[in-house]
Amino acid sequence: MVELIARTRLLIGDPAGAEQTFTDDEVQAALDRYQTVVRYAPLHPEPTPLPTGLVEYRDYYAGLGDWEADEQLYDAAWTALTPVTSDRLTGHWTFASPGQNPPLFILGKVYDVYGAAADLLEQWAAKVKQEFDFSTDGQSFQRSQKLRALLDLAREYRRRQRPSVAVQARADVGVW
Repeated sequence: MVELIARTRLLIGDPAGAEQTFTDDEVQAALDRYQTVVRYAPLHPEPTPLPTGLVEYRDYYAGLGDWEADEQLYDAAWTALTPVTSDRLTGHWTFASPGQNPPLFILGKVYDVYGAAADLLEQWAAKVKQEFDFSTDGQSFQRSQKLRALLDLAREYRRRQRPSVAVQARADVGVW
């Protein structure tokens, strides 16, 4: 979760330290709202051609990024596997030669950092909403531009966040 919190902080421009706006627990709470639990989803193998004309399966892709570091990989016999490298940001795992034959499955949690970042930026904007523009001694101070910048960035991240699906039920026709 440390990598995801740091990535989210980078997106919103709130580095950890004495001047941070959000605590790590607040960032994690925002991420938890956009958590998706993945259970035994198949990984996509990418063949590695060998000079002999054969192929090995060393590289596997999940199709989603931003995984928490507690993911588990399994082969067809449900044996836990340990990859040589794990790129959780992109959802790419690599195995040593001779590789692992497909199918491989993954169990873990993936997060929508853009949705969490948009929520945090909107919360930050709510905090600075009370700030106002003023002029004094021939100088003009435009503090409201911070509010606009936070909301503009939140709007951009809303466009990048993963789509969600809602299930609707109609009680009047008995369809659930």
